[in-house]
Amino acid sequence: MVYKDFHYERLELEKSKSILNKIISDFKNAVSAKKQIDAIKEVDSFSREYMTYQAMASLNYSRDINDDSAKNEKDYYDSISPDMIEVFDRFDKALHQSKFKSEIVDMFGETFLNQIEINLKTFDSKIKDMLKEEIKLKNDYTKLTAGAKIEFEGKKYNLAGLGPFHSDVNRSVRKKSYEARFAWFKSKEDELDNIYDKLVKLRHNIAVTLGYKNFIELGYYRMGRSDYGPGEVANFRKQIVEHVVPIISKLSEQKKEILDLDHLYFYDGINFKDGDPKPKGTPDQLVAEARTMYHELSPETGEFFDVMIDEELMDLVNREGKRPGGFCTSFPKYERPYIFSNFNGTDHDITVLTHEAGHAFQNYSSSNQPLVNYHWPTMEAAEIHSMSMEFFTWPWMKNFFKEDTEKFKYKHISGSLSFLPYGACVDDFQHWVYENHDASPKERKQKWLELENVYMPHRDYDNMIFAKDGGIWQGQLHIYQMPFYYIDYTLAQTCAFQFWIKSETDKKAAWNDYLKLCCAGGSLSFTKLVELAKLKSPFKDGCLEEVVDYVDKWLNNFDVKNM
Repeated sequence: MVYKDFHYERLELEKSKSILNKIISDFKNAVSAKKQIDAIKEVDSFSREYMTYQAMASLNYSRDINDDSAKNEKDYYDSISPDMIEVFDRFDKALHQSKFKSEIVDMFGETFLNQIEINLKTFDSKIKDMLKEEIKLKNDYTKLTAGAKIEFEGKKYNLAGLGPFHSDVNRSVRKKSYEARFAWFKSKEDELDNIYDKLVKLRHNIAVTLGYKNFIELGYYRMGRSDYGPGEVANFRKQIVEHVVPIISKLSEQKKEILDLDHLYFYDGINFKDGDPKPKGTPDQLVAEARTMYHELSPETGEFFDVMIDEELMDLVNREGKRPGGFCTSFPKYERPYIFSNFNGTDHDITVLTHEAGHAFQNYSSSNQPLVNYHWPTMEAAEIHSMSMEFFTWPWMKNFFKEDTEKFKYKHISGSLSFLPYGACVDDFQHWVYENHDASPKERKQKWLELENVYMPHRDYDNMIFAKDGGIWQGQLHIYQMPFYYIDYTLAQTCAFQFWIKSETDKKAAWNDYLKLCCAGGSLSFTKLVELAKLKSPFKDGCLEEVVDYVDKWLNNFDVKNM
């Protein structure tokens, strides 16, 4: 069965609530652990169906924001989401009061009940209407950015379509393309400010209504974080400033030599004078190469990628009306993941494919976990799968980049390292925003510039107004859509580097540890999953320094000038 033949339907709200309320009643009245466990399985079965249709509605809209029918279906599931959260919350409360907790833990593991406790800290019926408003504002941001039409050199492009010009070998083209990008953002500045201002104040009000001082603690609970908090994250960001920023400054000086430039501006994002590596082949050819790659990587990945192709579970190429970015979603009813991206002819096509394939492979591998809650881990753990897959596929990059393979590897490593300060900057910014929920849009932009100076001191936007005035973060959808998500990438990158280092010396052991991690899904918390994979916790003092030292040595030994 291919994706377009998957059954989809609107689950009627009152009927769904009635089904769940009956199960909740049975659960409360159960006189044995077995009956309560049976009720948990019933809720799990219903959840799989609900989550599948919800994911399909969202995906179909992302594939074409101009499709009124798709928009109506997404709007429907968005509209009933707070009501569904409310009834699931009722079940969580009943579970929390169960007298058979030890038997439930024996059956499903302690992570299940830990998740329930966290869920109970994120909802109350008093915030239902506010959650509906939050969904609407997030959709407003998606519609605004996905609908971008940017004039450039006589044609119109969306944000992803403009991307290849940002890495053009001609410096003037790069600059003009960024000027066009930022001109569009500048023209939408008031709308972007208004959406974010409303989101910040709304999230603060939700948090206060739930009894929190501000949104930060609630934001961490929403992310499912059970074994670390803002203190550990702040210490991790500090280590990035101490150990990574100086290396990025050194790379910046090296890039000036490579590009033969006296000064680097933001639009000088290419790594080589003759341009960055580009994948060789059409999208269909690249997918065919990926199929060969995954068959050679392991039997498990070969089987997985055959399913992704044969069941049409990927939408990879950029087109008008398609939401920007890349992501992986899943349909638990069918035990299938789905990869969404926007190929635009750059090396990012390959990294996003391997990245999202890492997510999809993990979900595919953990679909036999006993609960749908375990199909995905928390996001910082999920990003380990995706970022590590980027490195595990290195031996096959020659099939995509041919003579430019070494250039790709250098760009991949230096770019992955350079990302860490940016990711930490986004996280630091969000902590400040929610600590200062009454700050004006202008004050937020000023704070962003201050933090840029700490994490990315060599950034120079030349005379590009929107970016120079501190607005560049408004193109980062995570800040609008998924607050506090972004630090997850930096934590995961630290772990992915460890898998890369391990695979350099013992590829088989590294892969076996990775496979074990994927199969575990969300059955453990982040730090326990890291331990399961035989990795060092990024929060452990010295871990980042050790990883960065290895990466730095690799970069120093790379003969970049002769590439």
